[in-house]
Amino acid sequence: MRAMSCSRYGGPEVLELVERPMPAPGPGQLRVRVVASSVNPIDWKLVSGILRPLVPSFPFVPGYDIAGQVDAVGTGVSGFAVGQRVHARIGAMSAGGSAEYALAGVDVTCAMPEGMSYADAAGLPLAGMTALQGLRDRAGLVMRGSTQRVLVVGASGGVGHYAVQIAVAAGATVVGVSSGRNTALVRQLGAVEALDYTVPDVLRGQAPFDIVYQSVGHDYATYLPLLRPGGCFVTPIPGPSTFVRALANPFARNPVRAIMLKSNAADLAVLDQLYEAGALKTVVDSRFPLERLADAWQRSISGRAVGKVIVDVSGDGSADVPAE
Repeated sequence: MRAMSCSRYGGPEVLELVERPMPAPGPGQLRVRVVASSVNPIDWKLVSGILRPLVPSFPFVPGYDIAGQVDAVGTGVSGFAVGQRVHARIGAMSAGGSAEYALAGVDVTCAMPEGMSYADAAGLPLAGMTALQGLRDRAGLVMRGSTQRVLVVGASGGVGHYAVQIAVAAGATVVGVSSGRNTALVRQLGAVEALDYTVPDVLRGQAPFDIVYQSVGHDYATYLPLLRPGGCFVTPIPGPSTFVRALANPFARNPVRAIMLKSNAADLAVLDQLYEAGALKTVVDSRFPLERLADAWQRSISGRAVGKVIVDVSGDGSADVPAE
């Protein structure tokens, strides 16, 4: 099979297209013929070397989000069949999504909803679950009939655009912060207000919020004064000061909490149900063939991507084909 691999730390330039043996599924695993995958910042951060303890070993095939068809099943697998359309956030330590075939545990895999394209399905798992778990589990978003007021910082990004939609679907009043060129999109996603972060003092008069979800940046101190008593600040990209604050006083009146993703099929199913209800969609920023993964990474590294960067792994145009 073809795969994009790296044999050393570095930037996008260390990626190379190689031929590798197809992996064999073990107990409780599926082998998936990957039609589409998506880029997440963790992909290039791992390879850059800043998170060295988390990189298994070289050669390393990056990529965690996949969508495709079940090609083979391991022992003990039930509920999945060869040919079934699925998507998954694959193993945290193994990665392997930037290849024509990848292994996924049944515990992190869901059948794709009817009408969902492979491109949309590939964008959803990591970023969508990060948004869901941050809002629901770490910040206490009430998932039905919410009367909470939620501020999403980075509202047009990969995680942020899902966070806006999830909070809106829950019933919350959502204010989104993005660049000025993306405020129209943020409103289309359901935010009652979309603020341009380049405007001085843009948050004046917006408080109080029950939840601040910061998907870009590390400056929690700016947002704590905007929280009502008992409100919570959460982020999936905590800086050192955020970790210190979170650990030093976890029972503060306005807690600061980091989001550590726990991939699981149940939460992916929640996102799929929102999709089926018309309450959640993947905004696709750009698309690249597998051999241009380095360019896809550059787009992600730029910080200007709107929604998700998708990789068309199969290269046959089927990434746009909806599930039946």
